[in-house]
Amino acid sequence: MNLLKKFQTLLNDMQPPKKREYIIFFILFLVPFASMMYGDMKAFVHYEVNFWGSIFEGGGLKNFYEYGNNMLAYYRENNIGGAYELIYDFPVYIVLGIWGAPLWIFCKITGIEETSCIGTMLYAKSIYIVALLITAYLIYFICKNIKINEVNAKWAAYLFLSSAVVFVEIGLVGQLDVLAFPFLLLGIYYYQRKNYKKFILFFSIAISFKLFPLFIFIPLVLLYEKNVLKIIFKTLLALSFTIFVGIGFPTNTAAANIKEEIRNHFLQAFLGNKVPLFNSAVPLIIILFGIICVYCYLTNIESPEEYNYYSILIPLVVMFVILTSFDSNPYWFIYLSPFLAMLMVYNSNNFNQLILFETIGMAGLILNQYGGNYWVYETNHMEGMMLEKLFGRPEYLITLEVFNRYTRIDFYSSVFFAIFWVCILTVVWLSRPGKCTQNETVNIRKYAIVRLLLNASIALIPEMVYLLSFPLGNYFMNR
Repeated sequence: MNLLKKFQTLLNDMQPPKKREYIIFFILFLVPFASMMYGDMKAFVHYEVNFWGSIFEGGGLKNFYEYGNNMLAYYRENNIGGAYELIYDFPVYIVLGIWGAPLWIFCKITGIEETSCIGTMLYAKSIYIVALLITAYLIYFICKNIKINEVNAKWAAYLFLSSAVVFVEIGLVGQLDVLAFPFLLLGIYYYQRKNYKKFILFFSIAISFKLFPLFIFIPLVLLYEKNVLKIIFKTLLALSFTIFVGIGFPTNTAAANIKEEIRNHFLQAFLGNKVPLFNSAVPLIIILFGIICVYCYLTNIESPEEYNYYSILIPLVVMFVILTSFDSNPYWFIYLSPFLAMLMVYNSNNFNQLILFETIGMAGLILNQYGGNYWVYETNHMEGMMLEKLFGRPEYLITLEVFNRYTRIDFYSSVFFAIFWVCILTVVWLSRPGKCTQNETVNIRKYAIVRLLLNASIALIPEMVYLLSFPLGNYFMNR
């Protein structure tokens, strides 16, 4: 009985997250983090090493793309995973290269291939832990800037870290989108401070990683700038860093052609979903994004509170609309996580409802991805990682695809996505203009702990399928 009372006291504690909550999070997070190495993540390991290889063995950084693509032949001939072309702009590789300097030195000294050892792969992947921690701090920093109390601001950082998409898309998959988050959030911070020069500067850096921040930048500019020529000029400034860092790289090479071909393929997918309009078909994403831009242009902000509110809501709405309007990659949904975390504490008077719908919605998203994009989370990506080191390799490996067929996750994948769509739309509706209010006495801890355990459990589904292969693999293979 005393133990039950202590537990109830713990759950009702109104203080910010304590050390024990962070320890529990990191233990739960490190299980998927150390258990899987997706093919894209292996490519990032190669990029970290090839950055320095191009400097010392490939004729300098101006030949970085050619050197990296020339290494593909070696990887493919030797059946080495992560043999993908270089398709990103150069700032991505600068960050990966800086982090990869010790890895390159270690591989040179030992003579090992960078993806042949669990230690080297986990070191390469750990750059995302650093990015997550910086992002969490900036979320806290932004929340304090918009007058959210200390306790709730710290919980916002924790809610971001314990998000389902952080567990799955960073912990399991390991995607580089989070590397742009510190620059993106610094841009948001300076936007709130009305320091527009730094707002443009940090957004220009974030855009150079991937173009998604550009879709956040334009509506934010339209909220405060009504001069069309100035809007165009500031948008060009935001793109200038991406253009500048591309100067000096050869444009008439095989590597440049491959990069352009892959980008054109992405553009086709981006504009792929169309709606009939008059005698033609118009990309859905253009219509919806256009409506957001018109709304922002016609909205006149009258108070600092409105400014703070829109700086959080508009990025969330934009990314939700963009990512659900075309056949986007599953890990891009990580862009929703920082803004959902901040919105939940900014509208803390409705926190209980917001965290309910956010938790259900993101769980639906992950289950949708397990069913519809199972190859990203397949159990064979655990080869050479922690579970194999601890338990060995099963004679018959149950794939996530097979598991989906037995549990019907693939059949209900579209239902799970509908749940996600409705729930996140509900979060936005509950936080519509005029409905966001603060509650400094809301009990976040008990909801955050339940959410943490649920999100971790969903992230552990592929690992559980792997472990089930030992007692049940033979049974599944013979059916």
